[in-house]
Amino acid sequence: MAKLAIVSPSLPRAALAGAAALMLLCSPMMIGAAAAKIGVTSATDGEPLGKPPTEAERVLRVGVDVQANEVITTKAGDRAHLMFLDGTSLTVGPDASLVIDKFVYDPNSKTGDLAITASKGVFRLVGGKISKTNAIVVNTPSDTIGIRGGIAMLDVNQTKTRSIFIFGFSMTIGANGRIETITRPGTEVTTSFGGLPGKPAALTKGQLAALLSQFEGSKKGGTPGGSGGADQAAKNSGFSDGNSSKGTGVDGSKGDKFGSGPGPKSKNPSDVIVNAITQPNGIAPSLQPKPENVVPIVNTMTSTVTYKGTMSGAVVNNGHLSSATGTYQNAWNVGQRMGAVTATFDGATYGNGSLNTRVVGSGPAFVTTAPLPSVNGPAGRSLSLAGTFVGPGGVPTPQASAGAQAGGFVITGPRYVAGGTFQGTKQ
Repeated sequence: MAKLAIVSPSLPRAALAGAAALMLLCSPMMIGAAAAKIGVTSATDGEPLGKPPTEAERVLRVGVDVQANEVITTKAGDRAHLMFLDGTSLTVGPDASLVIDKFVYDPNSKTGDLAITASKGVFRLVGGKISKTNAIVVNTPSDTIGIRGGIAMLDVNQTKTRSIFIFGFSMTIGANGRIETITRPGTEVTTSFGGLPGKPAALTKGQLAALLSQFEGSKKGGTPGGSGGADQAAKNSGFSDGNSSKGTGVDGSKGDKFGSGPGPKSKNPSDVIVNAITQPNGIAPSLQPKPENVVPIVNTMTSTVTYKGTMSGAVVNNGHLSSATGTYQNAWNVGQRMGAVTATFDGATYGNGSLNTRVVGSGPAFVTTAPLPSVNGPAGRSLSLAGTFVGPGGVPTPQASAGAQAGGFVITGPRYVAGGTFQGTKQ
């Protein structure tokens, strides 16, 4: 990336405006994929609501498409059962709120990414094709959860998150630099807001039954004319059979049909895993993974991808105009989806090795979590930056990562302001 050349006194203002504009473009309000169908509402109880990014909020009736970046909310009497194009299913309990941050799926390779932000409520997630090769990511106010190849339940509020591993390969829970990994079915981890993930603990039958009961809803409701709430309505709708032992066709056959009506037509191969939560003790013995098939992902979820490069920009210090350069490094933590930026510019260093940048939504943009004070320069100076991952791979995952980062920065302090660009390549 070429260095910024100072050609007129007006350039600092232009450079700072450009950096500020880049930060605005990388803000949550400006980032969003075009509306795209990613799944379908397969069963409901009450009147759950969906708000697509570019359309008016509407009631999620059976057969209504689910879109990328859609906001899903339920009231006390509402439940919803959503089916995604890869066969993943998500049951949303009452008084819940979530955003589908990202859904990318390649039906040819049967791989992709699914990321959700859950603010409150009880949720049950049954992984489809995506979770077989890549962890489904759920962000909550207290932690970040990665679910591989199975079933999980989450109980989320603003003060804590309970993560229950029902069945599958593994589930990871990360918060404030610590990762807990679960591979044993029927185990839960509780994370309090601002704290660390708790130690895994066995879930009792009564606790599991209490959580499951929140999905049942009214005895009359669900799909009009149905009974037993969203869970029973899901079983009767033909959509949910894509994740049950009855097969993927509406009539229970093994076929490529995916329900009926305007919903997606992709076959879901997860033909038996829903039965893992219909057994008396919540776990089907025949479905419990054999020890040799359990794949811990602690190393991949805690791995780091480092980007290194340069910074260049304009400086106004005590009214004097100049240019300056520096170095940029971002050690990106894959499991936390956060990075530790260390930047030097105009003789000062910013960042102390802690995680200080995060993705916006599900990426590829990222921003500093707060201004980074100088650790060795004049008092009062702080740096803020916004950038994006550049190239194939996007935000680093255990499978792939982008080859570069680039963006803009602003530094402010007493009688001091600077701004410019940075770039770093994967090491």
